[in-house]
Amino acid sequence: MENRDKKLQLIQRVLDKINAGYKAEEVMSFTTDIVKELFKCQSMAIFTKEPNFRNKIITSRGLSGDFIKHFQADEKQELFRDILSQQRYILINESSDTKKKELYRFEHDFKTTLAVPMKHGNKWVGFTYMDSSEKDGFSEEDIRIFVELVNLLTVIVEYGRLEDQLHQVGSYDGLTRLYSYKYFHESLSHEIKRAVHDKTHLTLCVAAVDHLKDYNHINGHPKGDKAMQLIGSIIKENVRDIDIPARYGGAKFVIIMPACEIAEVKKIAETIRKKVETAPFEGKEPRLYLSIALTAYPVDALDERDLINKIDQTLYFCRREKGNIVKAYSEIA
Repeated sequence: MENRDKKLQLIQRVLDKINAGYKAEEVMSFTTDIVKELFKCQSMAIFTKEPNFRNKIITSRGLSGDFIKHFQADEKQELFRDILSQQRYILINESSDTKKKELYRFEHDFKTTLAVPMKHGNKWVGFTYMDSSEKDGFSEEDIRIFVELVNLLTVIVEYGRLEDQLHQVGSYDGLTRLYSYKYFHESLSHEIKRAVHDKTHLTLCVAAVDHLKDYNHINGHPKGDKAMQLIGSIIKENVRDIDIPARYGGAKFVIIMPACEIAEVKKIAETIRKKVETAPFEGKEPRLYLSIALTAYPVDALDERDLINKIDQTLYFCRREKGNIVKAYSEIA
C-alpha cells in the first residue's frame, strides 16, 4: 500500500511541477528520474514521432549516451507499428515469444518490458517504455499507474512542442525576419558570459537607418517596410554564421559579433554600409543610408549596460556627422 501511494504521489508531483511553471523539458526530466527510482526499472525512455516520420529518444534513464547517439529509429519500424496498433499498452515477459522479446529489446536484456503508446486525440505522438531485469517486474497496479502517467506525459510533450513554436515566433522580428529585440538582449547577456568564461571578446554593432522618417513621409510606410526588409537581408547576407543580427526597434538594427576583432568588424560593417548606399530602394528620395556604431567588450565596456551606453554615444556621433558612416567607440573616446 505504501509503495502504491508513493507512485500515486508521483503523478501529483508531476502536476505540481506543471502548475509551478516548469518547462516541459524540465518536467519530463524530473518524471523520468522519479519513475526510474519508484518502479525499479533498469531503463526507461520516451520516444516521439517527428515530422519526418522518424522517431527519436527525447529523454531516458538507464540507456548509455553511446547507445542514444547511434540509435537508428528505422531499425525499429516494426516495433513502432506494433505499438501504434495498440489502444492501451504492450507487456512483454518471459512467456512472450523470442521474436517479440528481441523486437522490444533496446540496449539491455530484460525479463519484463512495458510499452505504452502516446496518443493525443487521433494523433500518434510516440511511446514510453520501461524494462525490468526481474520476472513479472511490474504489477497490475504498476501498469495502471504508469499508463496514467504516460497519458500525462503525452500532454506535456505536446505542450513542449507548442512552447518551442511560441519561442520560435517570439525569437524573430515579424517584418525583417531577423532576430527580435527580446532575443537580442537574451543573447547579449549569454554571449558576454561566454566571453568571460572563454576569456575572449565580442563586438556590438548598431546600424541606424538615416532618413527613414522622411522616406516614409514621401513614399509611404509600405515602401518604408520594404526598404527595412531589404536592409535586413543585406545585413543577414554579409555577417558571419556565428553572428546574431537582430531588429533593434524602430529604424535600428543590431549585430552581436562574438570573437571578432574590431578591424574585422569594421570591414564587415563597411561592406554592409556600401551595399545599403547603393541598394535599389523603390523610393528614390531621400536616399537611405546607415550610420553604424561599434563597441567592443571588454576593451570599451565591462558589462552589458555600459556596452549599450557606449554604443549609443558612438551612434550619436555618427548622426552628428551627417550619417552614412562607420565609427568605433575607440575612435571617438
